[in-house]
Amino acid sequence: MDSGTELLAIRAQVASLLDRLDRLIWETQGAPQGDANRVKSLERTKAIEWVLRQSGSPMRPVQIWAELQKLGREDPKMEVQVTTYDLWQRGRIDRVGRGLYVTNPDA
Repeated sequence: MDSGTELLAIRAQVASLLDRLDRLIWETQGAPQGDANRVKSLERTKAIEWVLRQSGSPMRPVQIWAELQKLGREDPKMEVQVTTYDLWQRGRIDRVGRGLYVTNPDA
């Protein structure tokens, strides 16, 4: 493996560990200050998971979208709906009813 490839692999591992660390901090201490800025920088999938974690109760995709809008994100409503369904299908979030999602405690 050349040094460029190795650096990219290390970077991916560090990013994964930071996401895991953030998730553990949020679960134990709540969201850090400046959470709106943090959520803006997350991938859409991570932002949806973050909103569900912070909510602590089941949410519909349109509610998730509205919360993302409040945090300054400009994700299209349909994209949030499709991504939420996709996260459920991949087992990253749970569905407790038709169109009603919660965070997956195992994710």
